[in-house]
Amino acid sequence: MIGRFISGKFRNPTGLFGRLVGNMMVQGNQVEQGWTVSLLNIQPTDHILEIGFGPGVAIQHAEQQAVSGHVSGIDYSRTMLQVAQKRNADAIRAGRVDLRHGEVLSLPYANESFDKVFTIHCIYFWAKPVEALREARRVLKADGLLAVTIQPKDKWPKNRLPPSDLFTLYSSDEVVQLLSEAGFSHVSAQAYSQPEKFPGECILGINNPKS
Repeated sequence: MIGRFISGKFRNPTGLFGRLVGNMMVQGNQVEQGWTVSLLNIQPTDHILEIGFGPGVAIQHAEQQAVSGHVSGIDYSRTMLQVAQKRNADAIRAGRVDLRHGEVLSLPYANESFDKVFTIHCIYFWAKPVEALREARRVLKADGLLAVTIQPKDKWPKNRLPPSDLFTLYSSDEVVQLLSEAGFSHVSAQAYSQPEKFPGECILGINNPKS
């Protein structure tokens, strides 16, 4: 029961315990946050979107690189929105970062708004992953890059598997297939070079308008 409660808070962190979960994300997800942002090869004028920004650490990493661009973020948790807004307060005041509450199936952005879109440990919670990925593709510019970082299901400790009705775990091959179904091209998976620190993979795809 306790494990299920905690898993639910990772899905939608709320209240005081949600803030504690956010602190756990800050500590536990440092490697994948920095690594995923590095794979985006952010240019100074890029416009970036993170789906499911949690406590907002990866937003910070991206904003520090898109120095003449803009970083946006959307998260389902109002608690995490408050936490991330506080963490990125200076950049928000300066107009370099915009964070919103919202849902992945209905992104509040115009078509072709972003050069890069990324999401870390969020696809597990999407009820309709192909539709969500198509929505991410809609807001990407032509030839824009999508990055989806996961911990593959075979890398989760057997004694710590989350409830299957709250989390859907995937292999990297399954996420590759989902991106392909959503219309992305040149889809590939990259494994982190130090699996003892993070046994995860990032699946990358290009928004090819002709595909």
